[in-house]
Amino acid sequence: MTKGTSILQELCIAILTLHSIVHMQWNEISTHLKVHPESARQMIQRSKAHVSDDFFALLNDVGHDEPVYPPGPSQKYPKGSEESERLKDVALKPESFGKNPVQLARLASLDIVPLTAYKYIHQHHNFAPYRPHCKPKLSQNNILSHIQFAQWALTQLQESFIFTDETWIEIGSPQGKLNIWRPVGSDPYDFAIPTDSRPQFTLMLSGHFANRYWGEPYIWVRETRSERKEHVQELRFENEQKRKYQEQLCTNACIPGTEEHSLLESINTEIHNYNQNWLPNEPRQMPQCPEWAFKEEVGERSKGGGMDWWMY
Repeated sequence: MTKGTSILQELCIAILTLHSIVHMQWNEISTHLKVHPESARQMIQRSKAHVSDDFFALLNDVGHDEPVYPPGPSQKYPKGSEESERLKDVALKPESFGKNPVQLARLASLDIVPLTAYKYIHQHHNFAPYRPHCKPKLSQNNILSHIQFAQWALTQLQESFIFTDETWIEIGSPQGKLNIWRPVGSDPYDFAIPTDSRPQFTLMLSGHFANRYWGEPYIWVRETRSERKEHVQELRFENEQKRKYQEQLCTNACIPGTEEHSLLESINTEIHNYNQNWLPNEPRQMPQCPEWAFKEEVGERSKGGGMDWWMY
């Protein structure tokens, strides 16, 4: 556009915008809009003469404002609502352990899509999925027994031990493990799932190995009904003999000068020395009474529908 030609209204608006917001110079405006630099400069000056500087300041502020978006849709059941709390109450019931948020929402009679169910249970109540815990906690006596066994095992020859391991193969039981949705930081044993599945077939694989042992492998088979009765009687007789032997050891442990009394004193002396030098993160040991120190392990037969095995 040559000098002296009138400028269209659209070009005037474009020139004002580029100069006030983008801060372009006259030669840059003329290059982009193909107008004469002097024409653009004069138009800006005439505009400033007719309007105050506040208009250009306002125009500059508008150009640098952040975009304003409309607010998103509100949640159907906001946090703290009766429906949201009902979802939490359903999730904390023992019969609901192992169910996913979609199933929990159905039990709570909430009309929401699956993605919203996961969002509510996590954002409203801080629930998260975890693997179920089936094994019970170790008691203090269990922990101390493990420590004592490890200390005793370190003093024995390696040839004295046999290492075993076994695994179960169940056919007809549910595949995989269910996740437990529970509050973050909660005790996993408060959300344990009872095992009530009945597989169609169960097979146990067991392996044993020992250092420098040579011999024939053992075969494990299921006992017959007559063998079961015979083995129950044998086990009762063995347990009765162990009980009498334990009572005799406990009686001797209370008599000074006996071997059992000296052994019990030495055990409690070691426990006392350990507790005197224990670290803050280590468990303290309890003094042993005769029933603990001379406890005999007894066998028990299955009372339910479990599988009993006998080695030939």
